[in-house]
Amino acid sequence: MTTTASAATPVRSLTALNLKRAFRDFTNVFFTVVMPVGFYLLFGALQDYSSMPDFAHGNPKAFVMVSMALYGAVIAATAAAGGTVVESRSGWGRQLALTPTTPGHYLTAQVLSLALRCTLPVVAVFIAGALTGATMTASAWAACFFLCIAVSLPFGVYGMAFGELFRSDSAITIASTLIVVFAFAANMFMPLSAGMLDFGRFTPLYGANALANYPLTDGVQIISDEPYYHEEALPNALANIAAWAAIFVITFILLNRRQKGR
Repeated sequence: MTTTASAATPVRSLTALNLKRAFRDFTNVFFTVVMPVGFYLLFGALQDYSSMPDFAHGNPKAFVMVSMALYGAVIAATAAAGGTVVESRSGWGRQLALTPTTPGHYLTAQVLSLALRCTLPVVAVFIAGALTGATMTASAWAACFFLCIAVSLPFGVYGMAFGELFRSDSAITIASTLIVVFAFAANMFMPLSAGMLDFGRFTPLYGANALANYPLTDGVQIISDEPYYHEEALPNALANIAAWAAIFVITFILLNRRQKGR
């Protein structure tokens, strides 16, 4: 019991330190929380969807809400994990080695920090949605909430790969900028045409967005041309997520080996 308690203490301390540093950084809070809420208000709450039929388990505003919550969670995962790699290259790991903190403590704290940082934008956007007319069944609210967090986690490896590639704070900026491009291609900000969606289906965020919204839509997505809806099969979304997660992991491993070989 004493061993468990003593092991938990550095994990709690490191997790609290990571979160405190993240939330003291206004730029981080703006891009991971404020901006996704603003995007939801712009593309969801302030738009007139009265002419569009509801999805199977909610309305179009809820679709935008889930997409923007996922966007915020992905940005948070990218920044949190990428920042960890940059820190390790800057000597933070050597400083921790002088303390009683073990590699296991450090890894556990980083994973907890990542999960909590991904959760905050989802909570913020869902609250904004609930207050501005986004409606879903109770089961869809719960499932979409947890899926937004779950499918954002592979993008932590994406952020780590950029941290290995650039080894500076610019890594997070570049990786986050590309996330915006991926989000547009994944039909998250505004409805794409059927032709654009044919391309978007192969981009990194498409499967994550389709799966996060699946409890709401049963796979149906809004598009900009007739018939204005596109149905995506669940196996396609899962295959997209698995493929890109594998690409992120392999890329990170190769970059990490290259760095160690220098």
